[in-house]
Amino acid sequence: MTTSSSFGKFVLGALLGGAVGGVIGMLLAPRSGAETRELIREEFDNRYRESADALREKSDVLKEKAAAFREKMSEISTDLEETGRRTVSRFTEAAGKNSSETSS
Repeated sequence: MTTSSSFGKFVLGALLGGAVGGVIGMLLAPRSGAETRELIREEFDNRYRESADALREKSDVLKEKAAAFREKMSEISTDLEETGRRTVSRFTEAAGKNSSETSS
C-alpha cells in the first residue's frame, strides 16, 4: 500500500465520518429544522462578512505595500540611471584624455 493511497483513504474516511456525524447531529438536535437552518444561515452570513472584511483589510495593506515598493524601485532606478551616466561620463573623459595623450 502506497502512502498516497493511504492518505486518500484517510481523507475519504474523514469526509464520510464528518458527513455521517453531521447527519446524526441534525437528527438529534434539540431545535427544529427551520431553526437549525436559520442558525446555519446566520453563521454563514457572519463568517462571510468577517472574511470579506478581512480580505478588504489585507487588500488595503497589500496596495500600500505595493505603492511603497513601486516608489522604492523608482528611487533605485533613478539612482542606477544617475550612476550609469556618471560612469559613462568618466569613461568618456578617460578615453578623451588617453586619445589626446596618445596623439601628443
